[in-house]
Amino acid sequence: MFEKNLEYIDNIALKRRLQRVSPTESKAGISYCMSQSNDYVLLKHDVPSDDLNNPREAVRKMLAHNIKGEMKPNDIIITFGIGLGYLLDEAYNKYPSRIYVYEPDLDLLHFVLGNIDISEHLSSGRVYITNDLEELIAKLSQTYITKDKVEIVYLQNYAIVRNKEMLMMTQRVFDTCQSKIVDVNTISKFSEVWLNNALDNIAMINSKEAYLLSSLDGKYAGQTALIAGAGPSLADNISYIQANRNKLIILAVNKAVKFLLQNGITPDFVVALDARNMNATLGGLENQLGRANCIFDIRTDKEVFSKGFRKLFVSFAATDNISKKLADYNNFISFNETGGTASTLAMLSAIRMGFSKIVFAGIDLAFKGNEIYASGETLKRVSQEEMLVDGTKKNIVQVHSVTGGMVYSREDYKAFVEHFSTLIKESGYSEIYNVSSFGAAIDGVKSVKFESLQLIAPAVNVTLDNIMPFKLNVKECMQEEFANINNIITYLSKGVFSAALISSIVKSALVYQYMQADIVTALQRNLEPQMAEEFIEKTKLAIKSVVEILQRNKLI
Repeated sequence: MFEKNLEYIDNIALKRRLQRVSPTESKAGISYCMSQSNDYVLLKHDVPSDDLNNPREAVRKMLAHNIKGEMKPNDIIITFGIGLGYLLDEAYNKYPSRIYVYEPDLDLLHFVLGNIDISEHLSSGRVYITNDLEELIAKLSQTYITKDKVEIVYLQNYAIVRNKEMLMMTQRVFDTCQSKIVDVNTISKFSEVWLNNALDNIAMINSKEAYLLSSLDGKYAGQTALIAGAGPSLADNISYIQANRNKLIILAVNKAVKFLLQNGITPDFVVALDARNMNATLGGLENQLGRANCIFDIRTDKEVFSKGFRKLFVSFAATDNISKKLADYNNFISFNETGGTASTLAMLSAIRMGFSKIVFAGIDLAFKGNEIYASGETLKRVSQEEMLVDGTKKNIVQVHSVTGGMVYSREDYKAFVEHFSTLIKESGYSEIYNVSSFGAAIDGVKSVKFESLQLIAPAVNVTLDNIMPFKLNVKECMQEEFANINNIITYLSKGVFSAALISSIVKSALVYQYMQADIVTALQRNLEPQMAEEFIEKTKLAIKSVVEILQRNKLI
């Protein structure tokens, strides 16, 4: 039975863990009894996982109470606990949705798989199973599309006994869904401008001088990086930064640059990620930036090329379709995650640059009373729950603070806290410190006072003069893109709105970049026929726009 179930588990890491568990270990503390309904009930250390009266009826009632309305194939049901499979079986047969089973007890899971045949469920492709919370969250992050429903169900007895794990799972699931909502909203807002910027920057790289971010790998080993964000704690610590300037290599997000320059500090690196209007933060500073370098993502506003930086270092994100396409024809490209903000790009850049210690100042992701930036800018409330940011309403929420209490923040900042925590964990880097006295608590970051930091003096002067600029091979890449675009046109000529049309668009990095939000919407609505005319017109517009951008940049 165990081998039969194991064959269909779509989780290689779990398979390996299960194979290391012996039958003796899996049976430890296990017993079972008959319920009043003559169903078996599993117990571990005399604690029942299912209802002792009628486990199937209890599961049905819980599902009816927790899941309201229709569930569709793209929706997700997360089950806490496996028991003897009653919950999985009922959810599987009642709903067409994907089911993610989280059973934190590996030994118990091994026992169940050795005694209960759930191979039909596992082989359906709808059921994913794990005992690891991080695996569950990673799976959810990969597959969840905003507006999909995610419902959490559970074995009631089990949830009581393991309530801390249940609450932790629930919170992580909620945070992940919120984070994905921010991601998709960002895609909807920026997909077209990112395409424009990427193609503009490809042309700029090949006509001017630019350098690979990877050329900085390991160059600052043993040194301390200060990552300067624009939050209020940057102002709180500015005197310490001034006094220790010779002990620090400073990476400043572009919004913090003006404040640093006003206080006599020129950063070593400016990290830029803004897709629009870079002049709002760096305009008028051109004469002061000649001693600074710039790290920027390929999708950043091309105005970074006009700011007089000493050197420009380009980052390519693994999540960017155009970067992935370029990498097929430029094997020197190595991917760097961004986490969606200049701050996370700065942190990940500092890690790959080899710094032995990274210090955050101004990376608050929270408000200091009514103050939101080091420049003194204050909160513009619309109501108790909302604020205005560049004319857009943002929800105000509370997040855990470095003080151990709670602090007010923005809803999108809460998602960024989660991004930071995930990226830090994935990097394995442990020497990150935050000198904010009030900001959001980030997992993996130590809260300290600046004066308690042990800094090495002075910082070693690293020469970047021997680094060579690079050029991108785009001819073959664009030839492939044209073949893909012609394939889309072939499908369009048939006038049929279908999965095949969607698939042809996804194969074109450029058209897909332009249409990501439209494709997400089409998938969410399961290619409803009434969407056909509008979607086909949007596809034609996307092709026209892509060709015009390529022609403008002389890439064709």
